[in-house]
Amino acid sequence: MIKISAIALIFLLIASYIVYIYYIENQGEDESGEKYVESKPYNDSICAQDSFQGLIFEVNRIHKKGIEKEFRKIGNSWKKDPNFYFIVDVDGKKWDSKPIQNWDTGYISWNQVRAVEEGTEKSSCNFKLMESTKKLFRTVDEEIESFNVIYDYRTGRWDGDDYFNDSDGYGYINGEKYEIWFTIYFFDNDDDQIPFWTELNILETNPYSDDTNLDPDNDGIPTSWEWKWGYNPKCWDNHSYLDPDKDGIENIEEYKMRKWLSNPFKQDIYLEADFMEKGAWFEVEHVLWKESQWMVMDKFSEHGITLHIDDGWPGNPTNGGGEYLPYTSNTISFKDGIASEFYKYNFPDERKGIFRYLFIQSGKIGWNFATGLDYHPDTITLPSNRQWFIKNMYLPAITPKLMRLSQAVGLLHEMGHSLGINMRVIAGCDNYSQVGRNNLPPLQKLKAKIDSIKYWETYESVMNYNKFGKYVLDYSDGTHGIHDFDDWGYIDLAYFQKQPDYVFGFED
Repeated sequence: MIKISAIALIFLLIASYIVYIYYIENQGEDESGEKYVESKPYNDSICAQDSFQGLIFEVNRIHKKGIEKEFRKIGNSWKKDPNFYFIVDVDGKKWDSKPIQNWDTGYISWNQVRAVEEGTEKSSCNFKLMESTKKLFRTVDEEIESFNVIYDYRTGRWDGDDYFNDSDGYGYINGEKYEIWFTIYFFDNDDDQIPFWTELNILETNPYSDDTNLDPDNDGIPTSWEWKWGYNPKCWDNHSYLDPDKDGIENIEEYKMRKWLSNPFKQDIYLEADFMEKGAWFEVEHVLWKESQWMVMDKFSEHGITLHIDDGWPGNPTNGGGEYLPYTSNTISFKDGIASEFYKYNFPDERKGIFRYLFIQSGKIGWNFATGLDYHPDTITLPSNRQWFIKNMYLPAITPKLMRLSQAVGLLHEMGHSLGINMRVIAGCDNYSQVGRNNLPPLQKLKAKIDSIKYWETYESVMNYNKFGKYVLDYSDGTHGIHDFDDWGYIDLAYFQKQPDYVFGFED
């Protein structure tokens, strides 16, 4: 009896050891280093049987950098549009775009479907951006930017020159001369952009029905978006709080802004711009000029931040950007009821907390951020007034080129306040309009101005009024000497959501 029990015990120990070894060998590690049991796929098919397998390469936006350089040149080179096109090559099959003659394509959806052999696991996707320039009597096409990625039909992700969670943003190439936004997705029979293999073996969703809006964990964001950005669609996440890139746009808002290329892991700034009707034919246009927008976009791009400006996007919500507000010849001040009215009726409620709101006025001051009795750090106004363009620049902005450069300076300055840069942080900010200075006797006022210019000479920032006339178009990085300040290191992209108790602006 004892021998039988001993044999049974030995057999049990051997069996337990075999099970243990099998368990260890079938474990992996997740990204945090914790062990998990690897599930074996029960169906290794790439797509549904006898169905079409294809890949869609979609170009969403292309922005050419460097327009400020053209504004610094003598002449009218700033009026010349670029001329470029792109070539997409998927496994040797090419797609050439039409010529593009604009500094920014805006938000587009140029795509091409490429059929591949059923069961193909990966495809090579190459993108080339070609610029056409005239040299003597001929046009020369030169490759300016290029990248190559490998798309995986199982997971719907790609790697190579761009990859998931890379430093500059997934589906985004920040090149030397161009910015390119793109996406690649699987052509599947249920049109939810979730690969067949992933639906079967990972998400356990139905690969034959559209799961675009499926939300099994009831966290407010559907499976397709969570899968794309690396969240577990079966695990509840507090997306109304999560803001991994700290840009003030929480995940639930990033999801709402997906059409406008929002990225939860790359910092974005959204700005809605409204204009004002002209009061007389000889007035300067009360608009936010495209060239001014592009110059400011480039500054943020240099620091890994994408500035999106809605000045009339297609498919806008009611009261979206690009509206023309009723004309008023009076300057709209910090606490003017007109500003409050614009904010209430021309800035959609669903955008508050995501967008900053800018309106161009005919008056002679710009400011951020009070409207009526409430303080709104998300509110900005800029003047479009010939008197302001002439008086506030040491080199008067009397030409269309200088007006556009001047407007870019004003926009970057006021946006700096909405990013938390103010005189409480650095006294050189808005130094020319410190409290009480304008009430000094003329000679003392002049001496105070001269002293201020000298003292803050090294604060090489658009936030320094004394740099306005020199058309300084940048925040300082703190490397210019004594009294300088690192604006870029200080900025807080979420500042526009806060409720401070003071107001900043520039006056004539």
